[in-house]
Amino acid sequence: MKASRLLLLIFIFQGGRSGDGETFCTAQRGSIIVEEKGSVTIPCNFTYPEEYRSGDVRVFWRRGLERCGNGEFIYNQTKGTIHTNYTGRISSEEKNKEKGTTAITIRNLRRTDGPMFCCRIEIYKGSKYIDGWHNRPGTQILFKDEFSVQQTDVVPAIIGEDITIPCLVHYKDPNIIEEVTWSAGSSDLCVENNELIEMRYKSPITGRLSVVNFPQDLSLRINKVTSDDIKQYCCKVRTKLRGNNGVSPIHSTQVILAAESKDSKPKVEQPKTTSPDQDGSATLSCSYQSDTDPLWTAVFWRAGGPGGIYAYHPLPVMVDPRYRGRTELRGSTDLHIKGVNDADNTTYYCFVMLRFCVGNNIRPIIRYGSGTRLHVNSAVNNNNVSPDDTMTWLYVLAAVLAVIILFAVVIIILKKKGVVCQKHSGREDVKYLTSDVALRDRNTSNNEQIQRVISSPSPPVEEDTGGILYAHLNVSSLQQKTSQESKGKTPDDDAQVLYAAVKPTTPPQDIYSTVHK
Repeated sequence: MKASRLLLLIFIFQGGRSGDGETFCTAQRGSIIVEEKGSVTIPCNFTYPEEYRSGDVRVFWRRGLERCGNGEFIYNQTKGTIHTNYTGRISSEEKNKEKGTTAITIRNLRRTDGPMFCCRIEIYKGSKYIDGWHNRPGTQILFKDEFSVQQTDVVPAIIGEDITIPCLVHYKDPNIIEEVTWSAGSSDLCVENNELIEMRYKSPITGRLSVVNFPQDLSLRINKVTSDDIKQYCCKVRTKLRGNNGVSPIHSTQVILAAESKDSKPKVEQPKTTSPDQDGSATLSCSYQSDTDPLWTAVFWRAGGPGGIYAYHPLPVMVDPRYRGRTELRGSTDLHIKGVNDADNTTYYCFVMLRFCVGNNIRPIIRYGSGTRLHVNSAVNNNNVSPDDTMTWLYVLAAVLAVIILFAVVIIILKKKGVVCQKHSGREDVKYLTSDVALRDRNTSNNEQIQRVISSPSPPVEEDTGGILYAHLNVSSLQQKTSQESKGKTPDDDAQVLYAAVKPTTPPQDIYSTVHK
């Protein structure tokens, strides 16, 4: 698998310079996970003043250890040269002056490559150099089987909500982690942020700040965000490995205040409602309007409310488990959810982050829409029944049919074994077992209980009764007892035969049964 397929996006880092109203900016991804002998493509966005558009734009790439602004060139478009360590392994993609994009691809990656790569843009008129600028922090490559620490570039925040700032440690054994230290400041480079927020040796951070789950999860949790929390954050991890005095990402995480875009620009627009697609998935549209072209754009989606869980985030680990692997962006902003279910029936908010090159600064802005309600129970096929509902009814119908068939089979078996009583020619036939019967007194339900049937030594009388067992009872004794209880009343039919449906056993065992008149 190529490393580009394993790309873990920690996006949007920038550098630039300006002077006398002339603004120049670049933006790159913060870090990318790669594999040895794989390949990686590193994009670079850039912008420059309109009056320079007639000039010739040339692209250069440098490498470095911690920062590469003054590192050696590995690709020089002006001279048409490539560093000897990268000969045959490096190529620069065609730049787009109008969109301000370019990229470099490095193949057959080596452990000694980089680890920082920075783009530099220069403007020429003919052969004359006009101006140039570069990305200050660059893009860091991290080999996936080596110990490394990574952070996301941006965390949107709404005043009063709880947020989590990730600190991703790439190593299989969390027990090697001895200490994590968080720092804050105003720089996009961690080495320049010195305001310490400590969490050492499993001792918890006090107040509103805490580490999620030391040492398994070193992310920083901030409860009830305030305006004072809008800073850049860095984590530094020290392990028990020999020679490890602490590892930090190159780039910090910027907490940016997000606001609804009702009365402000850029304006984010969403439909109020939507329904699942024909295939049982759902696509929620989102668009934005901006008077100025941004240097870089990123999109997030949150579910349940503006401060809800992430249904989509450029960094997959930030996505809530119930959506992880089920969501993606369609186009540049639309949210696509695969396999929608009842739990997805909520409102989704589109967050758009734009970075503008303003003066000598990169200005990030995050706006979110008014939300789109997903009605999962809406029709997703021509019969107004979702595929999941159709399958559910099929399962129910199959279960009912199975029960009916099983019941019929049981009845047939019971009939054959003589457990179920049958009638023949309007009367009850007798198969065998003519006996004397001892009766108990009538119970409260007015049913006569036969206590015991004593098998007669005489052989049973066999008749064709369809496999049902009957017994002639001592009717005279029963009638006499009934007459006494009825104060002299005689039965309507002295020839009346009482019967009992009994389960046959092997004579001469005792048989118990209920007698019906």
